[in-house]
Amino acid sequence: MDESRLARYREKMEYVIDALESIREPRTQLELSSVFYNLITSIEASMDLIAMLLRDLGERIEDYYTNVDKLVKLGILSDELGEDLKKFNGLRNWLVHRYNRVDPELVMDSVEEVKETLYSLLRRLEEVLNDISGSD
Repeated sequence: MDESRLARYREKMEYVIDALESIREPRTQLELSSVFYNLITSIEASMDLIAMLLRDLGERIEDYYTNVDKLVKLGILSDELGEDLKKFNGLRNWLVHRYNRVDPELVMDSVEEVKETLYSLLRRLEEVLNDISGSD
């Protein structure tokens, strides 16, 4: 994998980390909107990373859920991580489309689990990218 492609991965991974790290307990409606935005974009960027990896592995890119299933089937992601990623993509969809209005308490209760899941994905992607690129 060439350096520019690796740089693109790293840029997107840094975005996820920055978005997750900026999430704080909201005190105002504006801060709550910021939390929702950072959750949405960090999950979406993570799904983009999954699609990038599939493409680089020569796999066909499909919908988010199928893409996650493919990485599980290839042994790159564990079943548990795959299920968590799909669950949080559902949360992303719910936030984006505001299905049945959003319960802020429910969302805030999910933040730490979302962070743990996305950090696990990033660690796994780092391992895979190191293997592919031959670096440590």
